[in-house]
Amino acid sequence: MPAHRTHHPLAPAAFLAPAALVLGVFFAGSLAQVTYLSFTRYTAFSGPDWVGFDNYTRLLASGRFWGALLNSALYLLVTPAIIVLSLLAALAVDVRLRGMSWLRLALFLPVVTPTIVAALMWRLLYNEDSGVLNAGLRWFWLDGVPWLTERPWTLISAALVTLWKGFGFYMMVFLAALAAVPRELREAASLDGASRTQVFWNVTFPSIRPAIALVFVISSISALKVFEELFVTIKGAPISHQTVVPLIYQVAFEEGNYGMASAIGITLFVIILVFSIVQLKLTSRTEP
Repeated sequence: MPAHRTHHPLAPAAFLAPAALVLGVFFAGSLAQVTYLSFTRYTAFSGPDWVGFDNYTRLLASGRFWGALLNSALYLLVTPAIIVLSLLAALAVDVRLRGMSWLRLALFLPVVTPTIVAALMWRLLYNEDSGVLNAGLRWFWLDGVPWLTERPWTLISAALVTLWKGFGFYMMVFLAALAAVPRELREAASLDGASRTQVFWNVTFPSIRPAIALVFVISSISALKVFEELFVTIKGAPISHQTVVPLIYQVAFEEGNYGMASAIGITLFVIILVFSIVQLKLTSRTEP
């Protein structure tokens, strides 16, 4: 019999080293650099000069920052919408019928569509003069909607792009969760006289609750750090119509204030981190 071979104790570390190196350089290193810059006065023409907490003090007194943060909080409303729609889509296609795989593919196509292309396409639909959406409203003798110029429509327009772009991915997550629910349990509940609604709430829903919690956390983080949909769809709209990440872009690349932009970025990072931890704590308590 061949001798039993044992791996070297450092073998796991060797396999993890490449990924750890990449994360260390592109995440930990970048985070450390941005954190340092957030305590400096660093512009396109001077610095970085250490100023301590001056950037954070001015940030907390900035109405522009609080307005963008409020918009980010409002943008989070896309999360429950995307959960409901993706779960309904998963339930609708979780049947064994001919052609259902093609329907799944069609619903998943927005996920693989580049975000910039999707945003440009929706911008054409939103065009207030020649867009299909306003043309449809005028066909019913209704006034057109200022999708790209006025609040709250600007934020709604970008949120619809996020919803259309992402719900197919979360649908696949729910499909995987539904596939893990034993069909015997659902069939047994049906034989006991339970309706489809009762089967869902008493058998299916408790089983897929961890997947719902996962989608809730991931989609919330994505909504808080959204950028491309806003930057392309409502391009030209005032910063007061947009969220925190477009504000970072404006402060850094249009105003050239890299120190303040770094402070905004670190603040958003802390907010997302705390928000995610709270979400995970709350969802872990509700799991069966």
